[in-house]
Amino acid sequence: MEQNTAPQTGGEEFLVQKAVSGDTDAFSALAAIYTEPLRTYIQSICANATDAEDICQESLRKAYLGIGQYNPEYQFRTWIFSIARNTAIDHLRRKSTFTTVKLGEADEPMEESHEIEVAHEDRETLDSRSYELLVRSIESLPDRYRRIAGLRLLHGCSYKEIAEELSMPLNTVRTRIRRAKALLEKIIKR
Repeated sequence: MEQNTAPQTGGEEFLVQKAVSGDTDAFSALAAIYTEPLRTYIQSICANATDAEDICQESLRKAYLGIGQYNPEYQFRTWIFSIARNTAIDHLRRKSTFTTVKLGEADEPMEESHEIEVAHEDRETLDSRSYELLVRSIESLPDRYRRIAGLRLLHGCSYKEIAEELSMPLNTVRTRIRRAKALLEKIIKR
């Protein structure tokens, strides 16, 4: 009860609990914490800065309206980034100008990771088949890579978050993600 808006894990958990119970100020504090990371993530999907800003605001609006559906068994960051990813994909479908989705985050060094691109054949939209192909490809990975790849590529978690969630050293996470991406590139090309 002594914590209020600190962005540390304990403070964030407190804010999430307050927001779920209807505290709009707590949600505003969460939005302040996540606006910039969401915008950066969305720009890795949609390069247009104006669209990314609109998608970010729409994602926050959806999170606000759906906060009662948040499951505290999962990290709030994973939940809100999933909303952002889905909102970005929906926006790009509506716009029908989307050609490629780069799955990765700007915060990762290029030389340490393979970029996976899911391109739509007719250059119109990313449809559910492409996303399902990625999901199926991740599911076909060996156990040691499957969960890490899902957290990174489907939920947008950072390497540090994955390391914390799976109780692994950061370098192990980096190595496994790099190997998982290399395997996924081979699977998707087939």
